[in-house]
This record gives sequence, structure tokens and C-alpha cells, in this order.
Amino acid sequence: MMRPVFTVDDLLARSAARRPGHVALVDEDVRLSYSELDSRVARLARAFLDDGLERGERVAVWLERSVASVISMLAVARAGGVFVNVSPVLKSPQVSHILRDSRSTRLVGDSLGLGESKLPDVEFAYVTGRDEPKLPFASKVRALDPIFEQGFDEAASIPKEGPAIENDLATILYTSGSTGLPKGIMFSHRNLVAGAQIVSTYLENTCDDRLLAVLPFSFDYGLSQITTMLRVSGTVVIQRSLMPGDILSTLRKERVTGLAMVPPLWPVVLQNRRSLLSEPLTSLRYVTNSGGVVAKTHLDDLCRLLPRTKVFLMYGLTEAFRSTFLPPSMLGKGPSCIGRAIPGTDIFVLDADSKEVGPGEVGELVHRGPTVAMGYWGDPERTAQAYRLNPFAPPEVGQGERVVYSGDLVRRGEDGFLYFVGRRDAQIKTHGYRVSPEEVEALIVAVPGVREAVVFPEPDPVMGQRIVAIASTWDDVVLSADSIKAAVKSQAPHYLVPSRVHVVVALPRGATGKIDREGIRNVFSQNDDESGTEDRATSGAPGI
Repeated sequence: MMRPVFTVDDLLARSAARRPGHVALVDEDVRLSYSELDSRVARLARAFLDDGLERGERVAVWLERSVASVISMLAVARAGGVFVNVSPVLKSPQVSHILRDSRSTRLVGDSLGLGESKLPDVEFAYVTGRDEPKLPFASKVRALDPIFEQGFDEAASIPKEGPAIENDLATILYTSGSTGLPKGIMFSHRNLVAGAQIVSTYLENTCDDRLLAVLPFSFDYGLSQITTMLRVSGTVVIQRSLMPGDILSTLRKERVTGLAMVPPLWPVVLQNRRSLLSEPLTSLRYVTNSGGVVAKTHLDDLCRLLPRTKVFLMYGLTEAFRSTFLPPSMLGKGPSCIGRAIPGTDIFVLDADSKEVGPGEVGELVHRGPTVAMGYWGDPERTAQAYRLNPFAPPEVGQGERVVYSGDLVRRGEDGFLYFVGRRDAQIKTHGYRVSPEEVEALIVAVPGVREAVVFPEPDPVMGQRIVAIASTWDDVVLSADSIKAAVKSQAPHYLVPSRVHVVVALPRGATGKIDREGIRNVFSQNDDESGTEDRATSGAPGI
């Protein structure tokens, strides 16, 4: 009898039992079968438990895409803990916030990177390699390689089922929040398993699929590559380098069948058009896109260069993982079309009173289904704002089911398809990430000499939106735009660094004394000069 699947660990255990010799992971020269992956996960899970890991305890995983990162998150799940994947592009300030906010007691990371980091104290640090360096923030350090290689006593292993059940918290994914600091979104094992089942259904994934992992596993879209392949016993090919030639080389060498992309990756893949024409990617069965609208020119180019490759355009919000998809046969609907609800999901378009709007009218996208997350970690007030009772629940069912209000404005066409209109709030979608203006403003104001800052987005054909910043300095302080950008870059990942910075004497204010954000945006949107990044003149705006 085939083992039922309730948890993330069940996904792995079932594939290991069904196809033990099939390749599960490829990481450059390393290839692990499902049996080998299962064994290494069991060893690390045993080490976690021996070190006192308790059910529901958070473990941060701060690693580049690698075999070690996949094993670590799966081992945490098997031991009954909660894995918190931390983006490898984050710097110490953001990582420190995530560690404190999630109250992670353990950290898995790269021995070199951790040695240079200033982080809050943790009980255990598990590091790549064989050595156990002294880390000032960790009470105890253990090397991963000896754990993976040690003899394995089956009798001493944890039960095959593991301690977690489907309703338990499996992971916390951090994304930019409206208050400026990353917020954690809680996903149960049921959420992750349902997501894998749904996506693998409409993408028609099988054990013969080989997915190229180019996205960070801290991103719900990137994590989905792992869970989806675990569900169908497929293969994940980890891509470390994002150089165009390297990506194409791996796609060909590993005969990759599926590629998940965000808008900034499209021009990277399409950069070598001649190579794609002379040596087509004959194994590439499909490409998916999420994280923003892909430029029509890029979409047209891919369809022309790879006519046998299906393109699935998808829309999702981290709070519910994935909401809609547009089948390849419907690409002619236009770039704003986000398709229809994914299988097993209802999508409502509601007005301010939670009433369904008519065809052609604009309303908020509201998601109902098994991938609706558990809420925001440690923030019941924000959870109550976004996760509300289903307004259409039948009386006999009761009022226990929650739906998530996305904050995205859409309209449903006469054809039944959904079309994206915009955001209710001021969040910026750039490089495939959702960014809070307040988060970028806080980074700029932290630069010595900066007094205040205002950030706003502008359209960009590749990034989706680019970040423009207006900064004022304290009296007698002279700062260049380049120096501000460099200071932000040293403290934050690339997607939080403004594309352009304008330095001004002072920011204009309205009658109440508040900064006139709309006025600033209007002035600099109208007078912006692509060739300039610095402006200490008035630019025609009162008070600037």
C-alpha cells in the first residue's frame, strides 16, 4: 500500500520508497538519488533531535541554493521543527531581524559567511564543511559533512512518519511588509502539500520532469520547485550561476524540462538568441512566470525561439502561495490577463463591502482554498486584516473558514478571465520581489548625513518597477547620490537598492506638516532625467 501524504516529510518518504534509485537532486557534480537524499535527511534530523530540537521550534536556513540547503529544510521538517529559509542575498541587518522575529534558536549556514556576520545569539549553529569554527553568537557549532557521512543506525532513527501532522506549522516565509520590516507568513504542512499537488496537476508534472532551480528557496515560488518535484518523484537541478551562458549550458546538459522564471530572468535567458536558434532547447517542455508581468516582447521572443515550449503565466500572493494561472493556449489574452483560479481554489472579486462585483468592474482579489496560509507570524492584528471569514460560507458549514484578501485590484472579463489592475497599497514589485517603500526609506535614512527620504516606483520593462529615491540631508552635510546608493548596497540585497537617487535640500510638506509624497512623485516623475542621479536644486517644487 502506497504511503499517504500529509506532510512535507511524507512527500520525500513516499518518493524514496517508490523510486529509491531515481535522481532527486543535481548540484553541479553532486547527484543524490531519493534513497541517498532520504538517508542524509534522516541523519541530520537525528542530529537535530539529539541536540534537543523540540516540535515547533524554528530553525533558520541561510544558505545558497545547494544540496545542503534542501537537506536542511527537509531534516527540520522530519524532526518536527519549523524551517525558516533566509534569502542568501540578505545582509546581517535583515537576517538579524528574521532571527529575532521568528525566535529561531538554531541556524544552518555557510561556515565562511557566518564567520563574517554579526547576528543575534543562537543555541546551535550548523555549518557547511568539516570544520567547526568558533562563532561569537552560537553556543555550540556542528559541522554538517560529518553528520551526513556518519554511520546510520536504523534502530536509532526517528519514526518514518516523523512527529509533525498536516495542521502543524511547517515553515515561515519572510516577505516585505507595509510597515518597512519583513513580515513572516506561516504555512502549514497541509498548505505546502496542497500547493505541490495543485501545481503539479496543471503543469502535468511526472517523475520524468527535471526542473531547473534558479530562484531562492526563501521565495514561495522557489520552494515550490522542491515540493512539486518531491510530490511526483522528479528531479531538481540546482543552478548556482545566473550567467546567461551557464544557464543555457545547464538546460542542455541536464536536459531540463521545466524552468520557473521571474520577469528579470527573461532577458537573461533570451540574451543568447543565436544560441537558442542554432541549438534549440528541445527538452524544455514548459516555462512558468510569476512575480510580475513579463514584457510582451520577451514573451513573443521566447515563443518564436522555442515554439515547442509551453508558457504558463501565473499570479500568486505569498499569503496564499498561488492563485491563478493562464494556460499556454490563452497567451493571446494580453499581458494583464492572469487567467483563472488554480485547481481546488475559488477566486472572488469583491468590493469594499465584500460583495461580488460584476463583469468589467474592478474589485479586490480574494482567495479561498487549501493554500491559504495560517496568517502572519506574531501579528494577530495584521492577520485579522488580511485573513477574514469567508463571506460566502453556507450557514450549515459554519464560520470557521478563512479567506485571504490580497490587496490586489483585478477585474473579471466577460470571458471569465481575470485581469490585473494594480495594488491598493504602495508596495513596489521589483526584480520579482514585493518591496515596501518604508523598508527602503529606513535604509536610506540610516546613512549618516541623511535626514529624510521618500521612495516611489516607476515602470520598468525588465524589473517590473524600478525604485526612485529622493533624499534630504542635514545642514552642512554634502552627500552624493552614488555614496547613498553604495551605503544602502552594503546593508541590503540588490532589490532594495534604488535605481536612482536624487539628493535635495529639503522635502516639501503639506498643511499638516506631513511630507507631500504625491507632490514629490509628480515633480520627479515629470522632470526625471535618465542620465542624472543627483539633484540639489529646487527642481521647481516649493520647499525642495
